[in-house]
Formats: sequence, C-alpha cells, structure tokens
Amino acid sequence: MTARTNRWVIAAAIAALILGAILSRVIEPGLRVEKIMLTANTPAIRLFPATPGPHPIALLAHGATGSKENLFRFGEALAAAGFDCYSVDQAGHGESPQPWSLTNMLLKPRELERALGGVDVFIGHSMGGGAGDWSVRTNGFRPKLFIGVGAPVELGEHGPPVLLLFGRFEELYRPARLRALTNAQVVISPWSDHILEAFDPVLVSAAVKAACATVGKPVPAAPTAWRWRFAGLVLGIAGALVLMYRLPELHPRLARTRRWIVPAVLLIAIILTMGTWVSVTPQLRRIPQQLVLLVVIGLALAGLSRLRMPRWSLVVVTGILALGCLALRIADAGKAVRVVVHANHIEVTGPVGIFLVSILMAIFAISTLLLLPSVAVGRIATRGGSRRDGDVAMAIFASYVIGQFIPFFY
Repeated sequence: MTARTNRWVIAAAIAALILGAILSRVIEPGLRVEKIMLTANTPAIRLFPATPGPHPIALLAHGATGSKENLFRFGEALAAAGFDCYSVDQAGHGESPQPWSLTNMLLKPRELERALGGVDVFIGHSMGGGAGDWSVRTNGFRPKLFIGVGAPVELGEHGPPVLLLFGRFEELYRPARLRALTNAQVVISPWSDHILEAFDPVLVSAAVKAACATVGKPVPAAPTAWRWRFAGLVLGIAGALVLMYRLPELHPRLARTRRWIVPAVLLIAIILTMGTWVSVTPQLRRIPQQLVLLVVIGLALAGLSRLRMPRWSLVVVTGILALGCLALRIADAGKAVRVVVHANHIEVTGPVGIFLVSILMAIFAISTLLLLPSVAVGRIATRGGSRRDGDVAMAIFASYVIGQFIPFFY
C-alpha cells in the first residue's frame, strides 16, 4: 500500500470512528436520559418519558462486575412504555462510592424504594436479582412486579408476581430446570447467555409486556434506537481496528510507539461507542486498581515470554479459575445460609464463602472474556514490532478494561 493510499484509509477509518461515536448516542424519540445521584451514595441513570407525569416507577439493578449502563436497554424500553426508570450502580460497582459488602448490597433495594416513594416494577440481573429476592423475603421490599434476569428467585407465597427471563445458553442454570418452576412465569430466549441476557431484545420485550400488564398500560411498539447504537458500536470498532493496523505505518516514529498506539486507539473507540452498553468512561478512583493490574499482567506476560509460552496461556489460567469457582459454588448451593438484619449491618452465618466465591467467579469469568480481545491487541502490536511490543500493548488494554469492572472491596 502506498503512503497516499494509507493516508486515505486512515482518514476513512477516523470518519467511521466519529460516525460510530455519534450513532452510539442515539436514544428513542420522546425520551429523556440523565445521570443523577438517587441517594447520597447511589449513582443512577434515569430514563423517562418527555411527557408530563406521574409515571409508574421501575428500579433496575445490574449483576456482579456490571454497572448501571448494563440495563440501559430495559430502561429505555420501559421508558418508551411510559415508566420512570432508575438503573443504579450497585455498591462497589460502576461509579458507586461505596465498597462492596453484603450489607451494602442486600439493604440497597429497600433503601432505594424509600427514596423513590415506592416501586412498581423491579428488574434485577443476576446478583441484582438475588439482592432483590432477599429484600422481598426479609427486608420489606414490595414492588408490584419482580423480574429476575438470569436469577431464579423464589419470593415465597406472599411475594409479588414473578417473571423470570433467561437465555437458552445460560451458563449457571439449566433451561430444563427453569421450565419446571411453578412459582413464576418463565421466558427463555433462544439467543443469549448469562451476560447477553441484559441486552436481549426477546427478554426486553417480555419485560415490557409484563410491566405494562401490571400497571394497566398498553404495550407500545418495540424501540429501535438500540439498533443505531449497535451499528455505531460496530462502525466505531471497525474504524479503530483499521487504525490499529495502519496508523503505525504512517511514519517511522509512530511505528516505534506501536505498543502505546495500538491499545490507545481501541480504548478510545470503546469509550466513545460503548457508553450505553457498559461503564467504560475513565474514573479517577479506579486508576490505582488499573495500575496494579498493569504491573501484575505485565509481569505475567514477561514470565510467559521467558517460558516461550503464548499469551493466550493467561486466558486459560483465568478460565480454569472461573470454572473452579463455579464448581465450588455448585457444591455449596444446597447449604443453608442464615442472614440476620441488625440496626445498621447484616450478620451472615453458614457457608458465607458462597458469596465471595460467586464474586470471584464473576471476576475471573469477566477477566477471561476481556483477555481474549487483549490477546488480539497484543498480536496486532507484535505485527511489524516485537514480542515486547505485543506484551506491553496487551497489558495496557487488559489492565484498563478489567480494572473498570472489578468491584471495590475497600
């Protein structure tokens, strides 16, 4: 490729990235979106109709290693149906200033219900569903409809109606077992797994239909703005991939800094195009955590290089750790855990390690998923460079994205 052609390719890739960033911010017409602090320590995204209220209230809680952005699709669809929706950051996650703890997690639904003056529809994904389940059974949380996404909740005889939403490829719960449940309506999508359940159009539509029936609203046409956001994501990432290959070839000085350019380009693209899907915006309080991960991952890659082992070996290690935690979680699933509420804290007796194992499983699983594109980043940086260039690029990218999702425990 000639230098002139390369410049035109780079210009087209930059245009694609800019257009992708614009499209990724499209929301459904007639809705408003704003970031708020729902309580003194609970950041939230509020999605609501532009028309005057009052509107029924929906509270949305994400799963472990997630953020308030994960349930944007559910919130947007419910807001289009006339709901005032609040998708919150759980303690230790996203932009929450609170550390993760059982007390902070389990007491949150009831605390937010009081702040909102009541909740008509609650949607909890995975860990969020588990916290809502416990709050209904033990802490007086009383939504009119409980929707568990990837969470097989059991609210008891006096709980609200329950809708359970799962993907066919759900890793934690077998679809056959879910279909046998008699205490809830169950919808199983043919498309998604545990992570993708939060974005599945089939599950979103089922949630809107049930929510509208609960408050006596007509079911509107399904929102379509998410398709533009998805197109923007694809276009922006495609432009970034081209820049990752071609930008270092623009000038010899750029070629010598490919270890920095390659991960930086992809991170910029992710930050610009994925804001309504996951929490990727830089946060000052996460920088120390990301720097520690940078050192740990860098040392691990240096060790693999000395042993002449491929970078993907690191993915295998985290995958094995995730499976090990899953096995421990399954082994403890039938054991009784007793939770007692005191004035300002929660006391847990029994195999409390099941909670920690669940969080560790989520951390190792998300790390495994994020290390896969990190390996690709390292390979691109190695092209035309050295093994060290690839290791540095992979460490930079992996430490940033993993550091964004690991909960705070301090």
